[in-house]
Amino acid sequence: MKKLHLNGHSLSQNENILSFASFSEDENKTYYYQYNGEDIKEISRESYAKIKFDNRWGIISSQLEVSNYSYLESIAKCWISEGGKRKLISLSEYYNNTYGEDWGDNYDFDIIPNNIFSDVTNFMTCAIRNETICLLWPHNIILHFNEHDQLVQYILLETSDYYDTLHNICSDGQAVWSVSPTMNSVVKFRFPSFEIEKIYRYTTDVELARNPEAINDDLHVIYCENELIGLQYPEYISYINEGFYICDMENKRIATLNPNSGKIDPYIALNSKPFEFLKYKNQFVIQTDTGIYLLNENEKNDFFD
Repeated sequence: MKKLHLNGHSLSQNENILSFASFSEDENKTYYYQYNGEDIKEISRESYAKIKFDNRWGIISSQLEVSNYSYLESIAKCWISEGGKRKLISLSEYYNNTYGEDWGDNYDFDIIPNNIFSDVTNFMTCAIRNETICLLWPHNIILHFNEHDQLVQYILLETSDYYDTLHNICSDGQAVWSVSPTMNSVVKFRFPSFEIEKIYRYTTDVELARNPEAINDDLHVIYCENELIGLQYPEYISYINEGFYICDMENKRIATLNPNSGKIDPYIALNSKPFEFLKYKNQFVIQTDTGIYLLNENEKNDFFD
C-alpha cells in the first residue's frame, strides 16, 4: 500500500494517467496533479480537464459557454412526479409550476445560471455506449453528450423523499447508477431517458420500511437492523470488473452492491471515511479524509492510514 497524496480529491483516470485536484486553504487555491504510475507532477487546470475528458474537454466545454445558453434552454428538461406518475417537462415549465409564471422577475436566477459550469471538479463523468454522461454536482443536472461529443440532453433530475443530492455516477453499460448520501440511497436510471428505474433506500426505521404507500415498483425500501447491514452516507459508486463498489462513508468501508437485490456486503474495512474508489491500472485507488492511497487487491485486508 502506498500513500499518494495528503489531501487530493476529484480523482479521474484514463489508461495510463491518474489525475486529481487539491485545495489549499491557506492560499484559497486549487492545484491539479497527475500520476503516471511512478511520479506526481503539477499540471494546469486545462490539462486536468483534458485527462478527465480524454482530450475532448475543448469541444465539450465550448458547448457550455454563455453564448450557447439559448440552445441549452431549448433542450433543458426536468423529470417531475404528477399524480403518482413521472413525466418529462421543459425546465421553463418546471420553474413556472414551482415558482409561478413571474419567477424570472421575482427570483434572482436564470434557467441556466451564470458560472454553473465553471468548476470542472464538479463534473462527475461516466461513459455508456461510446457516449459521455456528466452529473453536475450539486445541482442534480445530467449533461448527455452523444458519440460525436454533441450535447443532446440537459436534464434536471427531480428529488424525492427517497433521494436527494446525487454524488457521482457510473455505468454498467446498460444503465446509469448514482448514490444519494443524505438519503442512504442507490438510484438506477434508464438510458437514454434518465427516468428512474430503481431506488434502493436503506433505513433502520421499521415503520418506513413497512409503509405500503411508500412502496412502488421502482422503490425498494430495505430495512436494516443496524447501519452496517445497509449504507450510512454512501458517497461514491463505481463499476469495476463487472461489480459495483460503494464508498460507505460513515461506516468507514468500501462495500459491494448486488444490483438485483440491493444486498450490501463489506469489501474493504477502513479506519477513515472514504470519498472515492476506483481502479487505476492493476491497483485500487481510495480517497479518504486522510489522503489518497494505492493498494493491490491482495492488500485489501491490511488497509491502514
